[in-house]
Amino acid sequence: MSMSFYQRYLSPAGRLSRGCFNVLLPLVLLLFAALYVLIEALGSETLTWLLYPFTAWALLVLLARRLHDQGRSLASLLWVLLPIAGPLWLLILLCCRAGSAGENQFGADARLRDADYLTVDIHS
Repeated sequence: MSMSFYQRYLSPAGRLSRGCFNVLLPLVLLLFAALYVLIEALGSETLTWLLYPFTAWALLVLLARRLHDQGRSLASLLWVLLPIAGPLWLLILLCCRAGSAGENQFGADARLRDADYLTVDIHS
């Protein structure tokens, strides 16, 4: 089943595997930093404000899809409100803990979405 560009990269619906999250999160932050420096060098610091909505949306999509992979809702981001322990717990939850195996209420297993093999039940 082919996914559109919007479904794959811009929609917070669906799931995102831990490995993919651990690659995409630093890439989004690095891209933001590089564009910030470039825009600030070419223009003024006020133009850099244009980056914030796009970066915030990209981070929200990544966080929501990673939480969905573990069967959690976006409300789990409220852990950030607890000083020190909340963001630390959220970091461990998102970067280190595995997602739920198999399908959950947010969709099919992210690790098996693009699998190109046939599973045969031999117990029948």
